[in-house]
Amino acid sequence: MLVLLDSNIYFSALISPLNHPARILHAWRNGRFSLLTCSQQIDEIREASHNHKFRDLFQPHQIGKMLNNLYSATVWPDPLPRKHQASDPADSYLLDLMEAAHPDYAVTGDKRSGLLEIGKLGRTKILSATAFSLHVLHL
Repeated sequence: MLVLLDSNIYFSALISPLNHPARILHAWRNGRFSLLTCSQQIDEIREASHNHKFRDLFQPHQIGKMLNNLYSATVWPDPLPRKHQASDPADSYLLDLMEAAHPDYAVTGDKRSGLLEIGKLGRTKILSATAFSLHVLHL
C-alpha cells in the first residue's frame, strides 16, 4: 500500500507521540505501508521548520530526523506535472503527485485545504489522519 501524507501530518506527529499522525508514522517505520513524497514536499517541510512558530515548538534535531526519514520513503522524481489547483494553492502539488504516482491513500489533517472535500482523485482515497489510522491501519 502506497500512502502520501500531507506535510501537516509530519508536524502533528512531532507534537504528540500518541496522536493519530504519530501512530501513522510509527506504522510506516514498522513496514505497514510504503510512504510517498517528493522534493517539493521535503522543501516545504524544511522551509516551514524555519518559521518562528515551529522553531518555538520543535528542536532542530527533531526536524532533521524527520527530513532524514523522508529520504528513505519513495521520492517521486522531478518534475511533477502541474495540472491541479487546490483550494489552498500550497497543496496543489499534492494533487499533482496523486495523479502522477497513484498512491492508494492520501492523508491530511488540514480541514481547510479542501483536500478532504475532494475525497478521491483517480484511485487515491483522501482521508483524515483519524479515518486512515482507525479504518485502514486499525490502530
